[in-house]
Amino acid sequence: MNNKITLSVILPVLNDQENLDRILGELGANPPVEDWELIIVDDGSEEPLLLGGNPPRNWQLIRNTKRMGAAASRNIGVQETVGEYVVFLSVFLKIPTDYLSRLKQFLVETEFDFAQHAIEKAPEITATHFQSFLAGQKERLGSGKSNLSIKQSLFTAAVMKTELFCSLKGFDDSMNHYGGHELDFIYRLDRAGYQKRILISSIPLERVKLEDHQKTKNRLVEYGQVGLPNLLLKHRGVKDRILIYPLFWKMISFTGFTHWIEKVLNQKVIADQPLPVWVYRLYLHLIVRNAWDAR
Repeated sequence: MNNKITLSVILPVLNDQENLDRILGELGANPPVEDWELIIVDDGSEEPLLLGGNPPRNWQLIRNTKRMGAAASRNIGVQETVGEYVVFLSVFLKIPTDYLSRLKQFLVETEFDFAQHAIEKAPEITATHFQSFLAGQKERLGSGKSNLSIKQSLFTAAVMKTELFCSLKGFDDSMNHYGGHELDFIYRLDRAGYQKRILISSIPLERVKLEDHQKTKNRLVEYGQVGLPNLLLKHRGVKDRILIYPLFWKMISFTGFTHWIEKVLNQKVIADQPLPVWVYRLYLHLIVRNAWDAR
């Protein structure tokens, strides 16, 4: 490993040259230092993505000939890294001009196995109440514990030692469905004894692109019907960490009550009614659990 490189930033992108151009400009506005690298993985975009005129020598673009998904794209990016830490970012995030210096300072001062940035909605983005809740990561976490739980440890904007990531053989490509590869990796990390997972609340990143309600619902249904069953098939021990109160939920779902509540809340979300945080969390849980029951 090249000790001169501290950070290896991995950025998978699919069919989004506009946001790629924006985030490249934001990363380029950080002080021009040589101790970090950027690896962009074009995941089989219909029109090949471009780096632009004269990219820095520490930037490279890798193109998948076909779409392989986030898990495989991140693995491919890591294979090209030489940095001590790998930083997984997403193209819909806004990068501050002092991001790299602040992150490197955080690494010097903090002990962790896995860290993820707090994500916030960019103030200039128009959002429904539901979208604002989804973008407000701190509200969704809703826990006073110092460690992030397994189901709340995401790779939207995450940092960990490259050596540790590689020692666990990275993401499982076969788990390449919504929520699957991230939960699978975090659970393997946890089982291997690396349990210090923290939120980087001191360096929040703003989200400039939001998913609409229907797309979010479709992805959660996919998770309930495909991602979650596959995860539990591979790791039976994770069931109590993910599916809380299984007997209680089985009983009330049998009565049809959970489907009725989901339908009522769905109508309120469509009507853009402001709801308490706990109600939004219940709605997300109902979508997944009802999809799980219907698989």
